[in-house]
Amino acid sequence: MGVLRLAWFELRRFRGPLPRLVPVMLMLVPTLYGALYLWSNWDPYGRLHQVPVAFVNEDRPVDARGQHIDAGARLTEAIRHDKNFKWKVTDAKAARDGLDDGDYHFVVTVPPDFSATLATTASAEPRQAKLLMTLDDANGFIIGKMAEIAKTQLQQQISATTQSTLVQQLYGETGTLKAQLAQSADGARQLAANAGGAPPEQTRQGAAQLADGLAKLDAAVPAPPPAQAAGADARVLGAPVAIEVRNLHPAGLYGRGLAPFFFGIALWVFGLVGYLLLRPYNPRALAGRAGAVKVALAGWLPAAALGVLGAFVLYAVVQLGLSLDADDPGLSLLLIALGAVTFVAIAQFLRAALGAVGDVLILVLLMLQLTSCGGLYPVTTTPAPFQALHPVMPMTYLVNGLRITLTGGQGERLGVAFAVLGAYLVVALIATVFVVRHKRMWTMAGLKPSVEL
Repeated sequence: MGVLRLAWFELRRFRGPLPRLVPVMLMLVPTLYGALYLWSNWDPYGRLHQVPVAFVNEDRPVDARGQHIDAGARLTEAIRHDKNFKWKVTDAKAARDGLDDGDYHFVVTVPPDFSATLATTASAEPRQAKLLMTLDDANGFIIGKMAEIAKTQLQQQISATTQSTLVQQLYGETGTLKAQLAQSADGARQLAANAGGAPPEQTRQGAAQLADGLAKLDAAVPAPPPAQAAGADARVLGAPVAIEVRNLHPAGLYGRGLAPFFFGIALWVFGLVGYLLLRPYNPRALAGRAGAVKVALAGWLPAAALGVLGAFVLYAVVQLGLSLDADDPGLSLLLIALGAVTFVAIAQFLRAALGAVGDVLILVLLMLQLTSCGGLYPVTTTPAPFQALHPVMPMTYLVNGLRITLTGGQGERLGVAFAVLGAYLVVALIATVFVVRHKRMWTMAGLKPSVEL
């Protein structure tokens, strides 16, 4: 028998509706991994207009040198028309709550003294105004890199607003100087007219008017700054506004920021590999008198125990070798243990119900979760199908929860992560129990399977 014939016999082992899908699905695995991942990350920076960002204007307008300055309102109006991010103008409390809940990826705040500080840029002692950009790595590490783009774009908006404010002040000061110069010129003309024999009283009035005008003119023109302050003033005038960045829960290192994502991948892959080597249920127990619950749990417990131990070893290696330094080590260990047993339970159900097709489906689910859990770029920068998958994928909640336990953050989302993963665990185990009960209905196909699983 030739090599090609033997190879064909191998493929013919896959008989029946589901087994016949195995070769097709195996053939599509490279496409699923390569094309889906590229699709989800093809142009994340081109979708920044979908990233929700809060804008808070706490600025208090001021009147300076006869001009009303409301730079915060000008900047707010410019932000409303900006299409680079999905801006939401709101108040400070709503912005902070939204940042804690992950509804906003960062917050930009205009402080109360913004206009007042900008008003000093045309004075003898200019001061640099500040905007505050608030991030939280508990919402994702890469978003901080994207915020750098927002910072650059904000700087452009600020430059336009600042120039408008400076022109406004300069126009007002020019009008004042013109009036004072006119007053001085009137005094000078009166002195000249009276110099040819006018009464002393008129001469004294002209001199007084000239002196008064010159005194006001001298007061209106700022004195040159001291030599040591000239450099600092020049820097302020060159960059009248600075953006101060604050991170509520910084991950610090790139690896720590991406650790939740890679922990999720590692635990899911364990579930896949675990049931390539272990059986999802014991055939002898299936044929015996043990209840379906016992058979299902007996098939789940060995992989679950090894998964928890593997998760703890992973955590220990990363801690000892890379100094993970989680914000809450206890909750981190508890969460990865829950993630491990949940992913194992899902893998057990798919393997028990679908056999070899289930193995391929676990691979497909891995790819879908990699692209939709928001582990790298914010899910709002991905195409719509991945955004739709985001809230129903179990890895989403493991990643979200680990971001909080590793870097710190708001506790409500952590509670949601534990609850959803626990629900997936219970549902998967119950589903496996029903599969076991169904497997006890012996058929000829069951006694003589078409493909070795």
